Amino acid sequence: MSNRARYSFVALVATAVIVVGSSTVQAGSCAATYTARRGDSWWSIARKSQTTLKQILKVNDASMSTLILVGREVCVPAVPVAAAAKPVVSVKIYSRQEVEQIIREIWPDDLEARALAIVDRESNLNPLAKNSCCYGLFQIYYKYHKNWLPGVGVTSVNQLLDPRLNTLAAYTLYQRNNGWGPWE
Repeated sequence: MSNRARYSFVALVATAVIVVGSSTVQAGSCAATYTARRGDSWWSIARKSQTTLKQILKVNDASMSTLILVGREVCVPAVPVAAAAKPVVSVKIYSRQEVEQIIREIWPDDLEARALAIVDRESNLNPLAKNSCCYGLFQIYYKYHKNWLPGVGVTSVNQLLDPRLNTLAAYTLYQRNNGWGPWE
């Protein structure tokens, strides 16, 4: 490579870096700007800005190969309202006494003592107990029983974490099996 060609190549690369490094952000398309720091990438800036890589590249008219120089102002798109607001899930925490009362309400008097002993062994009276297969107070195996559970109001595995539905399903399971077989 001749000296002239080498200098032309270096000048071309330097110009490209300067253009990329000094690109201006279009104010109208940006919700905010982010000043690039050492070690930043398009992906890390997108993550810090709670947006997607695709969106950050689009508003900056960039690609993954576009250089990000330290100090560059990067356009950050607006975060959609639905993505910004995370749903709040309310879970009622039941005391041991409340759980015992639910079991006493659903199970017949002559069976409730054994039902309480099983719940104590299976879940320690914790309605949110679950393991690799079973859910709730009575540790009901959802996949095995999902065909008949809708009859007692259980249409998803998470509903077995409701102590009242789990206890009702357990009593129905007891009746279907003519005894305590599923827990022995």
